[in-house]
Amino acid sequence: MAIMDPLIRGIDRILIHAQDVERVFARFRHEFGLPVAWPLADCGLLVSGGLYTGNMTIEIGRFTGLGLPGTWFYGLGFAPWEPTLKMVERLRSRKVPHAPPLTLHYESPLVMQSTLTALRNLLDGQPNAAFWLGRPGGGNTRVGRTLSSLRTWMAGTEVGSMTFSMLLGSSLVFICDNHSNPHQARINELRTTWRETRRHGPYGITGVAGIDLEISTNLAGWKRLLDRPDLNADSVHSFGKEPLLRFHPGEENRLLGIKFACNDLLSVTQRLREQRSLMSVDEKRVTLSPDRMDGLTIGFSQSPFASLDKP
Repeated sequence: MAIMDPLIRGIDRILIHAQDVERVFARFRHEFGLPVAWPLADCGLLVSGGLYTGNMTIEIGRFTGLGLPGTWFYGLGFAPWEPTLKMVERLRSRKVPHAPPLTLHYESPLVMQSTLTALRNLLDGQPNAAFWLGRPGGGNTRVGRTLSSLRTWMAGTEVGSMTFSMLLGSSLVFICDNHSNPHQARINELRTTWRETRRHGPYGITGVAGIDLEISTNLAGWKRLLDRPDLNADSVHSFGKEPLLRFHPGEENRLLGIKFACNDLLSVTQRLREQRSLMSVDEKRVTLSPDRMDGLTIGFSQSPFASLDKP
């Protein structure tokens, strides 16, 4: 069997949906001591802000008109190896269902431009049928490019944003092609500073160790996307570096949580125990009580690079 070149470079971001986006953004920023990748901004379809974790971004946002209450892990965004137009052709060749790409523009306070290509049949609660309008199988075609331009225009208008919001469900997996020089310059700056500091915030975070997913019926879609015919419901997928994707068998297809790598797991455990904020503890991982972070499941594990930080 021929080995295909990988589509996915790694995990670009996880998107947390919150109605009170300002409060949740501030809470994450101060609780974990994470630097701001971009401050809260409005692109029409989405109001969001980003926090940098050393190896990916946590985006906290609210879609225009999406009135679902609560805070939850809404979306998982991957970074592609190739630009969008080449990437969608490779999605087509692998028979990975996807929507026409959509480009979001942020003008203030930081100029950003990201093209999102939504992937189908990976998580439960995905957008409804009208959201996926386009040529069956997708790909880089004239019709596909026209639909992509139309979606981008709609997302930048008030009426169009409201229309998109009516099509959205409770989860989304997407490929995120970031092509804004000011935004990339900001990420490069944060990356350099992070490497110099080595650890961040009161928990000594060194990066994100992994993203946990529950898998039930959508394993075939993940196999095609990741080119992992051997993938099963207990698999761990590596992109050659952290964060890892950790699959867990269950009754649903959903994002379960995020796990930070920290400089000293014993110290973090003791700190959380004193604050009575622990839900579970074992020798490799501790998990925050969901009540502390708006019901979200967030854990910590020992960083394998901690010895590099110690004198």
